[in-house]
Amino acid sequence: MPKDPVVFLLQFLAWLMLFAVLIATWAGVSYPNGRTKPIAMSLSRIHPSCLNRLFIDPKYEGSINVEICNTEFQKQPIKINTVQSFMGKSEQIEVSSTRIDKEGKHWTTTYRMAEEEQKGPFLLTIFHKFPDGVELSSIGGASFDTEKNILTAHFMNGGNDRCKGGNLEVMGMINRKVIAVSQSATPYALLNPLDKLVEEKETSVQTTFPDWNRDEQISDSPVSCVGRLIGTYEPLTKKTSISAVAVDLEALLLSASNSLESCISDAIVRADVTPVSTDNDYSIYSAKGWNEVLFKVHARCGSEEAFQPLHAGI
Repeated sequence: MPKDPVVFLLQFLAWLMLFAVLIATWAGVSYPNGRTKPIAMSLSRIHPSCLNRLFIDPKYEGSINVEICNTEFQKQPIKINTVQSFMGKSEQIEVSSTRIDKEGKHWTTTYRMAEEEQKGPFLLTIFHKFPDGVELSSIGGASFDTEKNILTAHFMNGGNDRCKGGNLEVMGMINRKVIAVSQSATPYALLNPLDKLVEEKETSVQTTFPDWNRDEQISDSPVSCVGRLIGTYEPLTKKTSISAVAVDLEALLLSASNSLESCISDAIVRADVTPVSTDNDYSIYSAKGWNEVLFKVHARCGSEEAFQPLHAGI
């Protein structure tokens, strides 16, 4: 196995990404040793409100009794579905619940995890939708003690509010400390992918096209989803790295709302850069390939000086 997680992930892409990797077959960071094993199906029926309590409420110090918590929220109905992963063909279980407050406002919490459940450490993605329409998605790491029925939180990171909440997805584990992830991307994020993965860092974003303003010239609207960023995330250091970019070329063309976006989308489609693979509606470009695409976009649509190429790839 290659030691470089980025190289390893690109090999995933070359083999159609091996997207069917089960969520959390290995755990990272401070998790216990040993491969995870299936447990009874009851864990996948944990109430979404219990996960809010587990990861967010400091009063519980990151640990809950699943049976007690499920009993407390048993009068709040949940919806359970089996859904396809955002990329690839793996199936996941999706559990959601909507709470209506005294003012009649709706608060929805949803989580996704592998159909085969885990004993000990596992990963899941959590989605929150607020009454004002804002959506957030995060990656959570937890472990389950089947003897004590105790669920313990290890980390939760994310909170991306772009592109329908970012639709974060765990694609698998590269090693015990690095998670392979993908995340929905707006046209602006595709052009400026650095610091956009898992948690957007507004103050440190390196803009590839500094004279193009988000939303004013290039759409960064949460309803404008035209691709996905693919890369790695280290929970311990919170370090992210973009390894590939997936683009829905048809959606990109249809999303153009002004002459600049039309020029950009057409330049990307005609860039004559061969994707490393395809997945569903996505054309997937390596970091090096996407850098070449950005050069071509700049040459056709950008100004002479306003471009900062990513020399070493993304």
